[in-house]
Amino acid sequence: MTAMHLRVRSGNEEYAIPVREVREITPLGRVSPVPGAPAEVLGIWNLRGEVMAVVNLAAALGIAGGKASRIVVAEQGDLQAGLAVDEVIDICSFPEAREPVDSEYLSGSVLVDGGPVGIVDVGAMLAGTAHAQQ
Repeated sequence: MTAMHLRVRSGNEEYAIPVREVREITPLGRVSPVPGAPAEVLGIWNLRGEVMAVVNLAAALGIAGGKASRIVVAEQGDLQAGLAVDEVIDICSFPEAREPVDSEYLSGSVLVDGGPVGIVDVGAMLAGTAHAQQ
């Protein structure tokens, strides 16, 4: 079975976010830091009157990040957050993730053009973000 994913780059690695959990993509704007927030939380951001946390995807996944330029607004149920990424690559269809990964925020990985692409577990990422804000 295949599903549509938004493929992004953070640092030197590629990740995919299920399209059904992406609300929108915007340029990285002004993010207000939150004192005492975990390192992966860049701060809070106001999107047309809606305030949400912005998480650096690279930092949350424990990799060296580049320079975030886009925010992918991800949501699942009542939870939402902005995921800061370096680049949005494309939208494509991926098979079910079959390769295991060692990250609580990834559901698996797939090989694309000979390289691994981690599949972001949006539910786990947003739950972790919600927990960090409390």
